Amino acid sequence: MRNSKKRKEYMKNIYSENWSRKRKEYGIEQYDKDLIHELSKKDGERKILEVGIGDGFPYSNALDEMGREVYGIDISPKLIDMVKESLPNINVRVGDSEDLEFTEKKFDVVFCFRCTWYFPDLNKSISEMLRVVKNNGLIMFDIQNRNHPIHQKMVKRNNRRKKNHPFINIVEKYIKNIIKILIRPIVFYSTEWSFQTDVGIETPTDPNDVLTYLKGREDIRCKLYGVKWNHSFTLEEIKLKTDINQFDRLVYKIWKLG
Repeated sequence: MRNSKKRKEYMKNIYSENWSRKRKEYGIEQYDKDLIHELSKKDGERKILEVGIGDGFPYSNALDEMGREVYGIDISPKLIDMVKESLPNINVRVGDSEDLEFTEKKFDVVFCFRCTWYFPDLNKSISEMLRVVKNNGLIMFDIQNRNHPIHQKMVKRNNRRKKNHPFINIVEKYIKNIIKILIRPIVFYSTEWSFQTDVGIETPTDPNDVLTYLKGREDIRCKLYGVKWNHSFTLEEIKLKTDINQFDRLVYKIWKLG
């Protein structure tokens, strides 16, 4: 519980300071375009909620331009203010993914992309998304696959940092930031100068944990996709015999049965 609170405070007050700039650095990838396509397939799905809306780009702004009635929540007041200023048609409020302040069965679609690895309790957040979506409605979210080699390295690195003396981590971050500044004439990398104790901000998810949770619910139907980053269409539906650990990113598409 204590670590959960520290992670939320970090996201609210520190990480959010750099999020909008980082998002612009990422740009809009084919992956993002494919997710927007999946969200907007049916014209009848008018009322949509984005959980972890950030600054509203690239998902909610695209859906707003399509004429959808878009809502959004984020834990950061700073990011919510940015959405209010740049995307005034979108209904936004400060909120927590684990406790959505909406009535049951309010939305046709609820989605959350590129941020579940910041949630302390993902299954609780999934439960909340399913609570506020209508019967026959859709929720979508993605995860970083903890069992993929890329994220296994990240987990090992984070575990090592937790064992280090805090001063070692501060020196390490300082050196990395200086290197990023020195190479900026060639390539730009953002710097983050907060030297507070590491709280394991970015945490990949074991897909087996999500599967166990979803199997315990009888009111849903689910499809799972692996992400192929360099393909013209990045979402590949995963069949029974597919090795899901070949994908570093997984996308869940879940229908709530009526």
